[in-house]
Amino acid sequence: MIARSRTRRPLTVIAALVLILSHPVTVAAQSTPDQPPASLQGADSATLDAVTAQGLAYLLGDGVLQNFTQAAAWLHPAAEAGDPIAQNALGKLYFEGLGVEQSADSALIWLEKAAAQGNAAHLFDLAKVIEAADPAAAAQLYQQASEAGLMEATVNLAVLYQDGRGVPQDYAQAHALYRPAAEAGHARAQNNLGLLYVRGHGVAQDYQIAAQLFTAAAQQGLSTAMANLGVLYENGFGVEMDEDRAAALYRAAGQRQDPTSQLVYDPRLAPLSDEAPFGQRHAAALQAGDPIAVFQQAWQLAQAPAEDLNSHLTAATLFRQGATRGHAPSMVNLALHHFAGRGAAQDYVLGHMWLLLAGHAGQPDIDALSAQFTPLLTADQINQAQTLAQHHLTR
Repeated sequence: MIARSRTRRPLTVIAALVLILSHPVTVAAQSTPDQPPASLQGADSATLDAVTAQGLAYLLGDGVLQNFTQAAAWLHPAAEAGDPIAQNALGKLYFEGLGVEQSADSALIWLEKAAAQGNAAHLFDLAKVIEAADPAAAAQLYQQASEAGLMEATVNLAVLYQDGRGVPQDYAQAHALYRPAAEAGHARAQNNLGLLYVRGHGVAQDYQIAAQLFTAAAQQGLSTAMANLGVLYENGFGVEMDEDRAAALYRAAGQRQDPTSQLVYDPRLAPLSDEAPFGQRHAAALQAGDPIAVFQQAWQLAQAPAEDLNSHLTAATLFRQGATRGHAPSMVNLALHHFAGRGAAQDYVLGHMWLLLAGHAGQPDIDALSAQFTPLLTADQINQAQTLAQHHLTR
């Protein structure tokens, strides 16, 4: 069965990255209070911007350990003082229950206040929250955000036209909205446009074009597109029938990458070698408990096949030694063992905690890695991981 691609969870913490990049806040460091103020009524714009920036820093873990409770504490007075960036970010936290008690009512209050000031990204965020209950209102918000140039809003509006939710069903309009986004490389638009060609909705049925669109989206990692392309290969629609390739695409669509396949090596260290004299020096350093040798030994053991439980158990134990000493690559690798449940208890909270600490310790590219696992956690688990990370730093 060929499927359309919808958005993921309505709002995510990662979406805040778009917010801060779209709305930079330049602040003089000396204007930032030491603690979140109880009120900002009557404060000057520099102080308001500084408080918002501090809230966003905690939201994103920018220069501080990521902590949504602290983010909410800083964003709340700025939101009350009318800052739309703070209002939007605080609304997202309430919607997800991150750092605050989950409250749909509070989320709507703050998201509506932010959207009322007309920013396209804020209009889009509000639309995603209300779409299920009021698709017509959501369509109007998507339209406004789309006209302001926000591609994600254009694609979501196209989905509503394709489904006939909140607007009259209009495949031609959906096609017109999807096409420029697909040409710009938007994976979800490519997949959904391909579906129109498969079904002949608003366009002449054309499996070859559909296959090209599904392929483009699948190459970007969209699992729905992989599955859809698999259907075409299984049936020989628009492509030469290839059941093996279809099966491979179905597997790729349904499988999550093994976390331990993403282990990181410390780039500051020389590659491992069994040749003398390196092997002899390594053995001597390991015997002496040298932290570099410990990490290298853990790395070597972690390359063992999944069924070699003893090697992975020892690897995780050695990575834990490095992690507790503040070694960021060890933190990442220990986190991945916890996510996989290999050599360590499967524990998403501890996995997320170690990724947070690794990012705080300066591990590069940690945001992209964290984004793979954050959707697996509940809001309570994320809050718990942040609390544990803070305790680890202050003990």
